[in-house]
Amino acid sequence: MGITSEPYFDGREMYMLHDMFRREFGLMPGLVRNVSTGDLERAGIIASHVESVATVLHHHHHGEDEFVWPMLAERVPAELEPFVHLMEEQHEKVAKAAAEVDEAIATWRDRATGESRQALAEALDRLLPLLGEHLSAEEEHVVPLMESHITATEWNRIVQAGAAGADPESLPLGFGMLMYEGDPEVVDIAIANMPPEARPVIRQMAAEAFAAYAERVHGTPTPPRSTEL
Repeated sequence: MGITSEPYFDGREMYMLHDMFRREFGLMPGLVRNVSTGDLERAGIIASHVESVATVLHHHHHGEDEFVWPMLAERVPAELEPFVHLMEEQHEKVAKAAAEVDEAIATWRDRATGESRQALAEALDRLLPLLGEHLSAEEEHVVPLMESHITATEWNRIVQAGAAGADPESLPLGFGMLMYEGDPEVVDIAIANMPPEARPVIRQMAAEAFAAYAERVHGTPTPPRSTEL
């Protein structure tokens, strides 16, 4: 990419999202294993939580596959392209493991047996190292490329495309999940980019939405952070 006066993508946005994935996915096996056999109500709560976070991950990876990797493949020097291909390969592995989680959820949600609970927990156990490896590799190899080859405007378009069709009522919770471990300066920037009417209220709304949700799912409004797992 040629010289531009536009600001580039801020990698701290990716770290904020990745920390949310590390935290929520990292806590999932324990959440599942702590559901009593036959407790369909609790199984439904946790199953919906797993599905919701997995959906965010799917949309995030789809946006990268559709927009980020093609941009980088076109713009980065040839010797750096293998990192882009590595990301694509890791996405495929994560998607395959996530599909096994989806399949296990359906059975557990309907029955809440000890066997179906164990199958889901083990599927999550298999997903975690693949996801962790991918997030770390992306931060080490690809985020620096994005910070010098993708503008903030281009990244915002990608984020907006991924959020298209999302339920507006779910946005405070989604932002609250990111805010929980987010860099305060990045959170401030994100709020500044929101519609004027949302800026004065979104911080409190998001924090309250996540606290209530975490209480329901994790049993506390302040679940362990990714660095504590």
